[in-house]
Amino acid sequence: MLHTLILSLAVASRMSLMPQQPDSVRPDVDVRLVALRHAAEIQRCYETEGLRINPGLGGMIEVEVTVVPSGRVQDAAVSASNLSGAGHQEVETCITSSVRNWRFEKGPFATETIVYPFNLVRDRGVISNTRT
Repeated sequence: MLHTLILSLAVASRMSLMPQQPDSVRPDVDVRLVALRHAAEIQRCYETEGLRINPGLGGMIEVEVTVVPSGRVQDAAVSASNLSGAGHQEVETCITSSVRNWRFEKGPFATETIVYPFNLVRDRGVISNTRT
């Protein structure tokens, strides 16, 4: 069974925990690339922790990620979610655990908080035809 994860790459919001100089914010393209590199992890969480338990599970989850200047993730937590039903807690836990291990570019960046929206959608467009 094939499932698809739609990763919303638009950063929902960016906030700083401290005042920033204009050049101390990570470029949006770098923030998006980190998410793309880890998209398979998010999909694995959705499929193995969610769809295995609840084949109808789907929806939007937003994960708030605090990144320190070294590029390490200091904290990751679900800031919003409309997932409900069996499996939703397992998916949320798996995704936040995964995100805590992400690494960003090290540099002269301020500590910042980034919100990643993930749209978790089961691929219903796959048609399997066994007749020849």
